[in-house]
Amino acid sequence: MARYQADAAFICSIYPGKLPVIRRNYGTSVHGEGKGANRSTTFKLEPVARGEKPFVLPIYDSFEEILDIAGLSAVTNTPKKPRISKPVPVEAIVADLLKEWTGGLFNVPAGAMPGIILLNPMKVELKKFEADNSLPGPNPGELQQMIAQQTAYFEYLFSEGERLDAQKEWKEITDTMKLAADWLGHARTWSHRAIARDSSPCPLCTEIIPNAAAVCPRCHQQIRELPPEIARLNAALRKTA
Repeated sequence: MARYQADAAFICSIYPGKLPVIRRNYGTSVHGEGKGANRSTTFKLEPVARGEKPFVLPIYDSFEEILDIAGLSAVTNTPKKPRISKPVPVEAIVADLLKEWTGGLFNVPAGAMPGIILLNPMKVELKKFEADNSLPGPNPGELQQMIAQQTAYFEYLFSEGERLDAQKEWKEITDTMKLAADWLGHARTWSHRAIARDSSPCPLCTEIIPNAAAVCPRCHQQIRELPPEIARLNAALRKTA
């Protein structure tokens, strides 16, 4: 009997943030029971900082366990239902994963999405992968495609962050909007994680100011108790005035 050889495909990503880890109830083992059985697969893309090497995830033909309808009628007086292995082609797995990671985006411009695509490797790359598991990488056109679609996606998210900042709706600014600003190289108070963590709106004028500020630099009103050394200095100045 010829040895089964699974087809492989390769998903490539330059996305810099964390994406959902996807688990599916199928695996590459032909047999669902016994030694070597695998009926659960986890798919995960690692974050890629801008300018770093793209992450490539190999995907293989798999199998899932389904109820054996034909054999069910022959089984009586047993709680265990007969099951058979059904192939899950790699094309279906790739379509499912890309839909999870890049689909379902509402109100974004056409073509705007995370920089994640299916690679189209050359034959020599596929032979090398079969020989020593060397993963193929994106060609210049594929890399440009990932950059273009991710740039469009992040530009949209950044513009949303700018709009919410202008409307002083800082609580509505998402981590993905902050990630977009960072990846695009746009330094903003609302997007800088360290600044955002150590800042908050002034209770009087709503300007974003450092949490440690006792006087708002915008409206010049005292909003917190002054540090003791400043309070003593102010008291001394009032006495000499």
